[in-house]
Amino acid sequence: MERGRRATLEERIEIVNYTLAHDNNYQQAAEKFNVSYPQVYTWVRKYRQSGMEGLVDHRGRPKQAD
Repeated sequence: MERGRRATLEERIEIVNYTLAHDNNYQQAAEKFNVSYPQVYTWVRKYRQSGMEGLVDHRGRPKQAD
């Protein structure tokens, strides 16, 4: 995964699970998945506060039904 690219929900879940399984080692997770340390920290924090719903990306406009 390249830096600056949007991570899918599945990728975020995998990264959070990896981080929690490795004693909250954010740096190790960031290096393994090639994402930034602050992003890993943010995803874990959101997961702890809101569960899986916290990892859903709500940015952008929803698609309109035709």
